[in-house]
Amino acid sequence: MGLGGYLAWTGVIRELAPRLPENTKILPCEMHGDQITKVVKSPVFENNPHVYSGEEGVKVFPLVLNNPKANYCKLDTPTYTKQRYDKHMIAQMCEVYGIEDPEIQCEMFFLDDEREEVKKILQQEGVDREYIVIEPHSKGNYTPNRRYSFKKWQNVVNSLKDKIQFVQIGAPRSEVLDGVTSLVGKISFREAALVIESSKIFVSTEGGLSHAANAVRKKSLIVLTGYQGYDMVAYPNNINVNIAKHGPCGLKIECDECKQDVFDHDEQEITDTIVEYLGL
Repeated sequence: MGLGGYLAWTGVIRELAPRLPENTKILPCEMHGDQITKVVKSPVFENNPHVYSGEEGVKVFPLVLNNPKANYCKLDTPTYTKQRYDKHMIAQMCEVYGIEDPEIQCEMFFLDDEREEVKKILQQEGVDREYIVIEPHSKGNYTPNRRYSFKKWQNVVNSLKDKIQFVQIGAPRSEVLDGVTSLVGKISFREAALVIESSKIFVSTEGGLSHAANAVRKKSLIVLTGYQGYDMVAYPNNINVNIAKHGPCGLKIECDECKQDVFDHDEQEITDTIVEYLGL
């Protein structure tokens, strides 16, 4: 499970915590049978007041992240995944605990020192005015079919860079767009979330950072492809640009239809939507 999956679990943690006995903390973990086999540590759980962090004198509730009943992925082969698409992944996970109609909202908690450090980074990198955060890449080790065209992202930047600053974030060694301030490979995931929080809007495809943007309650424009079901991943507070004309296909190998959908989509829709939302 990646950071996006863990972030979805933070929504479950928020919903579950007030339903537990008093003085109970939640322990994200994996289990085999009735034994805890792994305590899950992740940057997204840091400073979460509901998560157990070694306190004495508290009850501990194991939150089993590898519970198959909570897994929206119902079949996973080397080339194909069958997922449950009828409702958002947070709602699916909450069902296991008898929680209906949860808020579809991730959470992250930050220290003041973290916020101050990000302010310094932005100043040092010359981010001195309102900005858009963009991540033009999609993690492709699981599936290539969430990607959008790098060239089309470049066209979006070219259309707007004279009106507003762009800050690109992402994994080390990722290709950097022209006309952006690059923080690629320079900041941690938590720092990236705070960079997004201070922006005017986050622009990308579905992935870990789109869930992080939701966690810091930042409006995002997210391009959604035919790989996954819309309802499973679309946050209601986002501007979700659904380019799919097929699917969800669930393919983990390159999908010709996903590729064609990207080719056919006019990126001017993205540019126009940003202009309208920000009043540029």
